[in-house]
Amino acid sequence: MGKVTEAMLVEERLRASKGGRQIDIAILPRAGAHLVSYAVDGEELLHFSRQEFLAEGPTTGCFVMFPTPCRLTGSKYPFAGRQIRQQKGAEDVFIHGLIRDEAFQIERGDDYLEASIDIGAGHPVYEGYPFACRFAVRYQLVETGLRVSFHYENRGDAPAPFGFGVHPYWKLDGERGANAVKVPCDYTMELVDLIPTGQLDPVAGTPLDLRDWTSLAGVDIDNAFFGRQAGATGGLERRDTGLRVSIDASPELTHMIAYAPGGQPFACVENLTCSPDAPNVYAAGHREASGLVVVEPGQSHSGWISWSVEAL
Repeated sequence: MGKVTEAMLVEERLRASKGGRQIDIAILPRAGAHLVSYAVDGEELLHFSRQEFLAEGPTTGCFVMFPTPCRLTGSKYPFAGRQIRQQKGAEDVFIHGLIRDEAFQIERGDDYLEASIDIGAGHPVYEGYPFACRFAVRYQLVETGLRVSFHYENRGDAPAPFGFGVHPYWKLDGERGANAVKVPCDYTMELVDLIPTGQLDPVAGTPLDLRDWTSLAGVDIDNAFFGRQAGATGGLERRDTGLRVSIDASPELTHMIAYAPGGQPFACVENLTCSPDAPNVYAAGHREASGLVVVEPGQSHSGWISWSVEAL
């Protein structure tokens, strides 16, 4: 992946009044449509550091993961009789996909910003993802907060695999124990070196049962989850300030991740269409657990995530 530069930090901002509240967002079109601010009535919800971004890359704010969210074993996977090597600039890319340093086209509406990218022969992403497609992410301000939707179109002549996810670093407030997370999933994925084996383990009766609000006091987690409960919302509570971010998603977002390392000023509650290492989990025969989406030529796939802000 390319080095982050100051030129990539040019922001596209949007503000609107919805439901009696002011909602503000900012994205970086030249850095993978990275969301760097989401504020409601002046209350910033994302942890973003410009200095960290320049020094370490997209590790703050909320970045978009495509076409392979999270880790990919050996930076490669088999698909339809081919061995796909996920590379960019002749270098292997093993984590979070291929678009985080790509420039997106922006379409602007009264209450939305849509970022899109067309991938085909000659495009830098095509080297490691040789499937012609159009991929778009829309950030839309709504009465409850922010809705993030994606749309994938297969413009090639063969089936194409893909995955999508977002990686928000939610800003914690006050003492760590005054913050809580919720992940409404019935199963956790067995991980070896943060790579799923394909085995699903019930969360009931374990420390990873986050189906109800769980304080972050003494909690250090980095786990993938599956079996999202229909109609249930997850999210983050900032109890000192009496604020909750409720997370809902369409059925296409089958997986979640909770990442809350101790001693850090953030917690990540993420939604994904698939598991980490999804193409390899799929190839190993664990198709449902992988969540890998395969789109036929001329077809498309869409979904959405909702981040609603409310008082406790």
